[in-house]
Amino acid sequence: MRRTAPLLAAFAFPLVALPVAAAAQDASTDDGATVLPEIIVSANRTPTAAAATGSSVSVITAEDITADGRPFALDILSTQPGISVSQAGPAGSTSGFAIRGAPQQYVRVNVDGIEISDPTSTQVQPSLSGLLLDGVGRIEVLRGSQSALYGGQAVGGVIDITSPRATEDGLQSTYLLEGGTYGTARAAYSLAGRNDRGDFGLTVAHLRTDGFSSAEEADGNTEPDGYDGTRVSATGTFQATDSLSLFGSAFTQHESGDFDGYDPVTFQLTDQDNTYDTTTWGARGGFDLTTGALENRLAVSWYDIDRDTDEEGLGASNFTGDRLRLEYLGGYTVSDALLLQLGADWTRETADTTSPYGDTSGDADVAGVFGQAIWQPLDTLTLTAALRNDDHSEFGSQPTGRLSAAWEARPGTTLRASVGTGFRAPSLYELYSPSFGNPDLDPETSVSADLGVEQVFADGRAQVSATLFLLDIDDLISFTTRYEQVPGTARSRGVELAGSYALTDSVSLTGAYTYTDARDANDARRVRIPLHDLNLGVEATPMPRLTAGVEVQYAAGLPDEPFATSAAWRSDYTVVNARVSYAVTDAAEVYLRAENLLDEQYQTVKGYSTSGSAVYFGVRGTF
Repeated sequence: MRRTAPLLAAFAFPLVALPVAAAAQDASTDDGATVLPEIIVSANRTPTAAAATGSSVSVITAEDITADGRPFALDILSTQPGISVSQAGPAGSTSGFAIRGAPQQYVRVNVDGIEISDPTSTQVQPSLSGLLLDGVGRIEVLRGSQSALYGGQAVGGVIDITSPRATEDGLQSTYLLEGGTYGTARAAYSLAGRNDRGDFGLTVAHLRTDGFSSAEEADGNTEPDGYDGTRVSATGTFQATDSLSLFGSAFTQHESGDFDGYDPVTFQLTDQDNTYDTTTWGARGGFDLTTGALENRLAVSWYDIDRDTDEEGLGASNFTGDRLRLEYLGGYTVSDALLLQLGADWTRETADTTSPYGDTSGDADVAGVFGQAIWQPLDTLTLTAALRNDDHSEFGSQPTGRLSAAWEARPGTTLRASVGTGFRAPSLYELYSPSFGNPDLDPETSVSADLGVEQVFADGRAQVSATLFLLDIDDLISFTTRYEQVPGTARSRGVELAGSYALTDSVSLTGAYTYTDARDANDARRVRIPLHDLNLGVEATPMPRLTAGVEVQYAAGLPDEPFATSAAWRSDYTVVNARVSYAVTDAAEVYLRAENLLDEQYQTVKGYSTSGSAVYFGVRGTF
């Protein structure tokens, strides 16, 4: 018999539950315990069994985050298939990431349903440089063009980040204290509570470090660049009646630090006393209402950023921007086999910049409407079709679509396929910057497709997957002396492999490999995207209460960056990280983490340093 996935009535989860294919029904362990199927939310904007999801998705759980131990979201995202990460120096420095060769301006990032892309940036794009993992309970990485469900910018994919939920009734506190190399200190405290009417969570996290030189130390730069960041976040839900539930989330983060830059005379990257100070705010609230077979969600969200920089030879700059969004999502269960969704949203972005290059001010409105059908003609087959139209205040109508299919060919074997289109509107800076803007720009458009297979074997202890992908972007916007439309098509082709294997009850292996051939419209390789990216990990519990893990990351085929110079630049590198933890009691453990254990000298952005061998010691627990 078919079974309906439980309604996930959480602030970050869409409200309508999709019937779960029989092939993905509950399984039982040897001791008779029930094992629920893994649920994916981002792929269809409704809780869906992983085996019924046609798009390619990776899930990072709270357990994964704790085991990894590193403080920033970029750290753990770099271990996922299809994602490449770069950073121009120590903690807090300008960073970049790409999904399937599409840089971050082509990726939508939501934190508890709040889009965190910076509207004041040269391209509207999210920054994950200072996003601490303390207070993060789950990350879903959705790959491929998803504009049909999420609107513009979701060309390369979507990263959906949610806060942890209370796991039992009553109050529960968690804490973390850590110190280590580069004068680093880290602390976090979370309080969560739950009863039969709702739940809440509150997290305060802080990290400060003296850092190291952003400009490559091997090139003669020695002045360290420090960082200080504090984040406060809160979430909550309340079941007002049997048919009405309320939800809300909010955060604020303050960051300050130092960075290096280019000498205006020699044009060489060098130590400089540049500083930045950034404050961001975000909030979202709404309600879920059930009326018979119709589920409704209405939400409003707000995001604000205020960023100041002061650079040698250039002076002070200020960047302020905000985003207001109203959204509706409805779902109608026609039958156990068919779910229809209808959504609408309206967004206004504003950006104001004051800098020595000139002042920029502008705003843009986007109104979107979309529909999606999720159909299970067979217990083992799920098909989806989505259409969307966005009406941009500058560029008018922008239609997009997506088709996906998931087929459980036999127990443990799932085939997936998807194809989608997307678009990215020019940013306010690209359009209106007095020095570099171009008001004649048009939106970039994209087509993506993927085909994959997933196999579970060894009585569920092992899982492997392989996915072929392509992404084409037309009307690419590039910078020469100003922003210009580039004729031709930017292309990305590749393969993603991933696997895990529980060798024994105490030893497990993980691995991910991505081959990405990403090229711009002139057929030149995209910089900072390695051709080969391999991550291997092993975790073991050699004795009760003691856990150890080792991770190896290998990147090769990094294209040269012709406008930068550094004696330490290499096109490949291998980094080894290790960790060990010991549970002192059932509620507390101490741990030791070593990053870049072999002291590999490498760069992910040409001319900028990365961490040498570093050691961190900490304690974490609950009460």
